[in-house]
Amino acid sequence: MEKWGEMRGKKGGSYGKGGRSWSRGKGDKKKGKSPRACMFKPKPIDEICAENECPAFDKVNGTGCGYTARILHESVWVGTYLTDYEDPTSYTEGFWRLFQYINGSNSDGAKIEMTVPVITSLWMDTASLEVEESYMLFYLPAIHQDSPPEPTNDDVFLETIPRQYVYSRAMGGNSPSKERWQRTFNDLYRALEMDGITPDIVNIATAGYTRPYFGRQRQEAMYFASIDD
Repeated sequence: MEKWGEMRGKKGGSYGKGGRSWSRGKGDKKKGKSPRACMFKPKPIDEICAENECPAFDKVNGTGCGYTARILHESVWVGTYLTDYEDPTSYTEGFWRLFQYINGSNSDGAKIEMTVPVITSLWMDTASLEVEESYMLFYLPAIHQDSPPEPTNDDVFLETIPRQYVYSRAMGGNSPSKERWQRTFNDLYRALEMDGITPDIVNIATAGYTRPYFGRQRQEAMYFASIDD
């Protein structure tokens, strides 16, 4: 299996050829983008967070070319371990463990609203930069942040994520391949490097903001960096 750490040394590929042209009418040679091409543009995050509850964050002024920078507020998430982040069965099982938690399998029997994004957190071996551990995380709504109910499943846990920088690059379309994710992380790292930013490469994450195959999509590749108070 290719090491995630090796992606930083590769030349990033293009995402595609863009929208194909189509005829507006007989004899009209003006070209434009296919309506379908818009489906491959990431859905704007402001639009998503107006429709769903998202973690609290502050936008960082002077966001660079090729990435978005935010400061994520300290927040509580519910998580579960993934036996193999590349195995669809493991991913689905992890998702349903967390869904059962928000659907009442918790100490309060509380029904908790689904939020976005769904995070897959990857932790690397410091020497080989191969994925050593992986987790799936749901953000808990603001109403549950101060006293979240405890999980009743031993494979589910609560995790407090500290205030930190999040650097991300977004993609549209459905079910990005591993190769596309690697290109996106590579492009993101190079964009940060050009701005003199050195993110944490031991913990990276992918984020899904939208329901797959329903309308425009948004996935993000994420790097993190601590904030020195």
